[in-house]
Amino acid sequence: MIKKTLTILLIEDSPEYAELVQQWLSMPGDISFVLNWTDSLMAGLNRLSQGGVDVILLDLGLPDSDGLSTFTTASIHAAGVPIIVLSGGDDEALALDMVQEGAQDYLLKSTCNRDVLARAIQYTVLRYGGSARSADQTSSLDHTRVIGIMGVKGGVGTTTIACNLAMEFRRQTGQKTLLADLDLDAGLVDFLTNTGSQYSVLDAIGSLRHLDISCWEAIVAQAPDGLHVLRSPGLLGASEPDADRLRELLNVIRTFYRWIVLDLGRLNSLSTMLLDRVNELFLVTTTGVPALYQAKRVICALKASGLGANRLRLVVNQQEKIQDYSGTDLDDMFGIPAYATLPVAGRGLHEACIRRKALAETSEFRRAVATLARKVAGMPEKKPTSIVSQWFSHAETLHNTTAGSPGTAGV
Repeated sequence: MIKKTLTILLIEDSPEYAELVQQWLSMPGDISFVLNWTDSLMAGLNRLSQGGVDVILLDLGLPDSDGLSTFTTASIHAAGVPIIVLSGGDDEALALDMVQEGAQDYLLKSTCNRDVLARAIQYTVLRYGGSARSADQTSSLDHTRVIGIMGVKGGVGTTTIACNLAMEFRRQTGQKTLLADLDLDAGLVDFLTNTGSQYSVLDAIGSLRHLDISCWEAIVAQAPDGLHVLRSPGLLGASEPDADRLRELLNVIRTFYRWIVLDLGRLNSLSTMLLDRVNELFLVTTTGVPALYQAKRVICALKASGLGANRLRLVVNQQEKIQDYSGTDLDDMFGIPAYATLPVAGRGLHEACIRRKALAETSEFRRAVATLARKVAGMPEKKPTSIVSQWFSHAETLHNTTAGSPGTAGV
């Protein structure tokens, strides 16, 4: 059984041929077709990332790609959507290559008509598993949680929270986790995690056309606990990468992980364009007056950009314990409640940063971040340990602090 209505994505640069396909698929029949048309590969991949596509009709000769590489790129990004290749040339060898690479069918434009195309689409859907396969793929994508971390201003601990939260997602859930530094000027994630990767997000974007899992794992750095880290290029005012390509990169890599934590830095034009790629945005502020003032402005700007309140989480990082505010005070001030409040940990974080070593898991700050990670993951809170266990944990913390031995994992 297949759905009564199928959504078809046609990636074809000829308006005349696209109109012809529209006419064919508009004819009445047992199955209705909804045609989405794009005239370039990049535009097609952007449409594909929005979901809901049952079959792709792919022309190999496009303005931004040609030949076998067109299919290779599309298949990497399709992730569960079958592809029917449309070709203007009678090249049997190329047709065989397409099928061997995974194309469900190969149709010549010169011999294609309404019956041939409709039949090819229906057979493809039946062979590929119908709507059940699409549903499985949608479920898989929904399974991935992308968490954006944004600071209301510099110096509120945005990168520190991003690093520690990613570590805790990995440690608490045991699932594949990526920490990506998209604060493209600062590049602090690489420093704090002490991973020393030679590749950055720019290399990932440059490999986008052929970015499969093996290529990706050669780009990211791996921390000792299994956390994957994608560093920022540290542009320092140089030209930023194209936002659409960065968005497409996020579409591809989300199929590789269960958790993705993005350090977005501060609100700017680039981070605003990435908001639709995150499931939840954690906005970090402190209780200092300048930070609270900026928090009010940023929240208003985020809401104006279309970010729903259900996706916005306020995290209060009490680096500046000048004034304590209750949850009610913050709710009245910003119109949203504080989702989490993290303890002051200035000295511990400073020493960990100097030693290029992760903050001790037994520290109050790290335990608070672990609680936050479990809350986001829907896991129950851990029961407090016994007094004896707490004493030994405290002794271990003191030993680690005084020893000051160099490590490999960062803050």
